[in-house]
Amino acid sequence: MNSNKKFILMITGIITVVIFWISWVSLNPADEKAMATFVSVDELLEDNITHRTKLGGLVKDGSIVISETNHLDCVFILKEGDLELEVKYGRTRPDLFKDGAEVIVTGLYENGVFHADELQTKCASRYEGDLRNEKSYNLSEIDS
Repeated sequence: MNSNKKFILMITGIITVVIFWISWVSLNPADEKAMATFVSVDELLEDNITHRTKLGGLVKDGSIVISETNHLDCVFILKEGDLELEVKYGRTRPDLFKDGAEVIVTGLYENGVFHADELQTKCASRYEGDLRNEKSYNLSEIDS
């Protein structure tokens, strides 16, 4: 076998192994929590999706209720357009979590309630600009 055929055979073998590995990892993730589909609230409610999903929207003003017994537990209403969905979350909340905040939640939808185990807030505009320049800070926006 000449060197060109050996080279082509080696490249073909490497490509085959890489394709097999990518498909295996995609179909058999080590962490099922890593596999979450981003859907709209409308799709979630209409299709009654019960597998792990991500949703985005705004926290409805006045809807945040923090448990009296466990201050980590909270319930709030996620708004996406005209649709609203109750969300339960029981972990540490981000500092920017408040009424009107833009959030992304990840979890499971069961019995009309979205049980989130991840909560992310969109960074506020006060973080824009050059952080090395002290004059770009807008400290008047920070709530006490």
